[in-house]
Amino acid sequence: MSAHVITVAQQKGGSGKTTLAIHLATAFAQRGLSTMLFDTDPQGTASHWHAQRKKNDVGLIATSGWRLTRDLAMAREANDIIIIDTPPHAEMDIKVSTRAADMVLVPLQPSPADVWAVRETMNTIASESSDAMVVMNRVVPRANITKDVADKLKSMDVPVAEHYIGNRVLFAAAMETGMTVLDGFKNPSMAEVNALVDEIAEKMGIASAAKKSSKKSATTKTTKAKSKSGSSSTKTQESTEGQTTAKKSASSKKTTKTTKTAAKKSSSKTKTETAATTTKKPTRKTKPAAKTATKRKTLRIVTKKKSA
Repeated sequence: MSAHVITVAQQKGGSGKTTLAIHLATAFAQRGLSTMLFDTDPQGTASHWHAQRKKNDVGLIATSGWRLTRDLAMAREANDIIIIDTPPHAEMDIKVSTRAADMVLVPLQPSPADVWAVRETMNTIASESSDAMVVMNRVVPRANITKDVADKLKSMDVPVAEHYIGNRVLFAAAMETGMTVLDGFKNPSMAEVNALVDEIAEKMGIASAAKKSSKKSATTKTTKAKSKSGSSSTKTQESTEGQTTAKKSASSKKTTKTTKTAAKKSSSKTKTETAATTTKKPTRKTKPAAKTATKRKTLRIVTKKKSA
């Protein structure tokens, strides 16, 4: 398993990087993905928030400098998502975090000062060949300046997320107790964060654990269906072969029976002929006439002698 890495970077302070990073990590964890939050900011805001949190849904690693590369290599193999919260004004850490990222999110308040400052951040990101997208943060509802800033960024060829994050006190109030606006609060902020995370996940090709399970189940069902179809085909083939063999066997038996019947008829005919030959009476032999006459003459002579 190799994690998707999202870096939240902005060289200008006060743009709401840590708040955005914490909410992204929580949202991905709620989608059933193992999530690790990296706190590379010396101020340790993300670490303080994590220490107050009573849930174990998001992991945290506080690191920076040369250790960041090592810790990232180990965390990639054990997580689905890694969110890196970077410090402001630290070009080296931003470069390392950007180089390792699959996507860099740049939080930006709708103000001219933020637009001017974003150029430097975008140049640093471009030097590391990473995909980047500006996220409009702390947006005041129905303010014309929001549209003006978005149009200005687009004219600079800077990608801007379609979904914005509003400016609400609930973000700060929830973080104070180790929570987020996603932890059971029914409010517009929850919908905004989830909509942004859905957009990011779609752009990066990240599927939630439920979707992965559904896809795996569908694949298993397809495999079973194919196996069942193959088994049915085999049974049909075996049945056809069995019927053919049965027909051949029946034909063979019929031929054998015919042969036996013919043999019996032949045998009976032979016996009849033999019996007929055996029952013929033998021809009676006739004694020679001369011998009979001689015997009668002798008998007469013997008779005359006795009389005398």
